[in-house]
Amino acid sequence: MTGKQIEKIKNEIPRFKNGVPCKLTPEQKLLHRELDCREMINSCLIYGSSFLKTRYSKPYIEELGKERVLELYNEQKSDFDKAIVFHNVYEDSEGCTYNSIKWEDEIEI
Repeated sequence: MTGKQIEKIKNEIPRFKNGVPCKLTPEQKLLHRELDCREMINSCLIYGSSFLKTRYSKPYIEELGKERVLELYNEQKSDFDKAIVFHNVYEDSEGCTYNSIKWEDEIEI
């Protein structure tokens, strides 16, 4: 699932109505958490970290289960392998550099 696909689905989940947070169904909460997990996996992949060996995976494994997190990781890894990573794209005021990614659905042929 590419970044655009994740964002599209996240935007379809109601968040606020007239400034009041919406009550999500259990299915919507689960979907939102899985999308968050996918984004964290992508973040680790873009910097070359093994998501499953970092502390970032622990809360997702506790909530979603190790088997589901492995499924999400494998799906993201497969899509990530078709993307292009740009290193040191920009630098913040403290000197930290950031990478960026261009997904398959964003690459013009």
